[in-house]
This record gives sequence, C-alpha cells and structure tokens, in this order.
Amino acid sequence: MPCIVIRANKTDNKPDINALAHEISEKTGISIERINIIVDYFDISEVFIGSNRDHLIITLWISEANDQSFIRSLAQTIAASAEKYFGKEANSTAVMCNLIKEGYMLLNNQFR
Repeated sequence: MPCIVIRANKTDNKPDINALAHEISEKTGISIERINIIVDYFDISEVFIGSNRDHLIITLWISEANDQSFIRSLAQTIAASAEKYFGKEANSTAVMCNLIKEGYMLLNNQFR
C-alpha cells in the first residue's frame, strides 16, 4: 500500500491524478485499490528552492517488507509518470523513499 505525496508548484493546470494512479498501477502491477496519491501544492512565493528550478519533490511511503529492487523500480516509475502528468522535464524529479518498519503502520485498526 504505497502512499505517494507529490509536492508541486501551484499552477492553473491540474493534472489528472486518477489517470496517474492508473498508469502507476498498470506499470507496476500494484492494484489500484492499494495506491494512494496526495498532491501538496505550494505557492512558489512561500518556499525557497535553492536551485531555483521548478521540479517535483515526491515522498514515497512504503513497507520495508518490499525488496529493494521493487522499491527502486517503483520510485523510478512514479517519477517518470509524475513528470509526464505534471509537464516536467524528464529525469528532474526527486523521490525520497521512507520505509515503514513492520509493525509500525496502523491499518484497519491492526498494526502491520
């Protein structure tokens, strides 16, 4: 159950997040019901970005039970798909993977 948080500059164009989720599902084999995407828009005047470039910053929350190659592949897929939907330059997105230790996620009132 990956949770994907995309931080992007607020613009008038809103990408189709539903289509983005479906593309990630199709490319990774993760069922659509397990994918969660939250877009966190910010006003460029309220942030400092050292490079002064408009890139996406993505945080991926995923269980440490997944093997490293799957997590890396998922991060690359998310980055490429998000760049397409948000109209960003290829290979310009940062994806930070936060691993959730087993027993530290409460889901349906059960720790997993």
